[in-house]
Amino acid sequence: MESSFIKIIECFNLPGIGLLTELQHNENGIPPNTEIIELETEKSWIIKKRVLSGTLLIADSEITFDCETEYKHFSNSYKNMKDREITVEKEIEKRKKGIYWYLIKPANKKEQVKPEIGIKLKIKRHHNKELS
Repeated sequence: MESSFIKIIECFNLPGIGLLTELQHNENGIPPNTEIIELETEKSWIIKKRVLSGTLLIADSEITFDCETEYKHFSNSYKNMKDREITVEKEIEKRKKGIYWYLIKPANKKEQVKPEIGIKLKIKRHHNKELS
């Protein structure tokens, strides 16, 4: 994945929570309130917070980034330890490929649309310039 871009891997609309989105990127995290833009349509979304895997947290295998200051975590229940171990392995493989979960929201509240799976979005950088 090229720098300053993310790829939509998966997206679910969770009532009362928002758009739970699996994003692939090579960034050192994506801070809350970062805007991500589809260049062709100019539709955009805002990163609300990172979603951590409770399963990986328990296994002490979740990857976190200093700039991701707001987060939520979801935990799954499993029928047995083997199912949990399989999930841990799958999630670790995703992290190796730069795939993480985030909650996002449409930048335009009137456009309640999910980003399409497979598209690339540009990360809009907000440069903080200090006054001398």
